[in-house]
Amino acid sequence: MERQKEFIIYGLGEKGKIYYNFFKEKGLDGYVKGFCDQRYLELGEYDGRKCYGYDEVKSLGIPFLISVYDQHTFSEIAEQIKKDGNRSFEMNDIADYLGEDRVVFNRDFVAFYHIDNMDDYFAEAEADASINCFWGEQTAFFQMFCQLDISSVIELACGRGRHVRKYIDKASDVTLVDILDKNLDICRERFCQYDKVHYYCNNGFNLEQLPSGTYTALFSYDAVVHFEMMDIYEYLKDIYRVLADGGRALIHHSNYDGDYKASFIDSPHGRSYMNAGIFAYLAFRCGFKILAQEVVTWGGVADLDCVSLLEK
Repeated sequence: MERQKEFIIYGLGEKGKIYYNFFKEKGLDGYVKGFCDQRYLELGEYDGRKCYGYDEVKSLGIPFLISVYDQHTFSEIAEQIKKDGNRSFEMNDIADYLGEDRVVFNRDFVAFYHIDNMDDYFAEAEADASINCFWGEQTAFFQMFCQLDISSVIELACGRGRHVRKYIDKASDVTLVDILDKNLDICRERFCQYDKVHYYCNNGFNLEQLPSGTYTALFSYDAVVHFEMMDIYEYLKDIYRVLADGGRALIHHSNYDGDYKASFIDSPHGRSYMNAGIFAYLAFRCGFKILAQEVVTWGGVADLDCVSLLEK
């Protein structure tokens, strides 16, 4: 009889708990035998799952999902596990072990992480300092936004509408798109006085419920930076479809091409694997002209992001 798949989460700190809670959300927590941590006597257990010492579980032949932030420590743990004849996984690899689609698995993890931290994130995101990095007159974001015809505009991944107040009086028709109903409910309340605002809770990779050839512009700030490359390609195809001829798209995306194996939680500021050239290639393959691209610093990391302006 085939042994049921199970694994140990190595590390019962913040990251280990995030991983476990994500598995529980997806109904995959049955695969988690427990945790392993140097502080196992102190920690005891989490959500009914025992925390073991490494010597106690290394002989069981169970794979480990390593959940530590420091890359040097990660490498040392992975090497020790290998020497002891066991397997170790990063978050991106565990999807294969569990028979999950990697793209869907990572998309769900990104969404889960943001939901879990959403209130704190949006409280900070609404602050003037966070808003001004997009709407300051000298920024690439603002200067490219001024090149959009926002008569009929889509804001993709709008969150709780922090950008809307910057353009709503200049637009005749606004469609706010987000993957989370909670965010859109907040937007509905926030902009209830406007009949021209419409709301669409989408699936996280296309705009299938929006009509073709209708919109003059689409933009997205501080969201596509986290999207899977394959999802970005699917979005670009559908953005091309919904835009009218001559319509433009302005996308703030990742320029991080350091470690293609890094999961969302391990890359700088949660950036997906992408760069300006790859994005331009994907957009070109979807039919777009690339009007402008500007690489920008984000969170103190030079050249981490890019802002791209496209035209149908």
